[in-house]
Amino acid sequence: MNEKGNIVLFIAIAVPLIIVLPPLIMELIPEAKIIFQVISIFMLYTTVRGYLGDGPLTIVIAAILIYFLVFKWFFVFASAYMFQLLLSIQVFSVVIWGIGTRLRNPATGQ
Repeated sequence: MNEKGNIVLFIAIAVPLIIVLPPLIMELIPEAKIIFQVISIFMLYTTVRGYLGDGPLTIVIAAILIYFLVFKWFFVFASAYMFQLLLSIQVFSVVIWGIGTRLRNPATGQ
């Protein structure tokens, strides 16, 4: 059997399933939706505050983002956030792997 093709097939099936998982969980368990909304509100506010600092403009922009991303288009935002999270984990795993291979001693292989 072609082992290289199996991993590509696995990734092609697993990534869409993982992206669809948050909206599915939020439909089945309403408490999970509330918890994820609260986490998203804090995440959006701290991100805007990190870029703009404290002030009235921060509150206005954060409120607009929270209204649209958390209350209006939440299922799309949750899927996009999950995709971004997956992407960042994959990128950092490649970086960690690269650092690990560069730190090995070529003479011993460890």
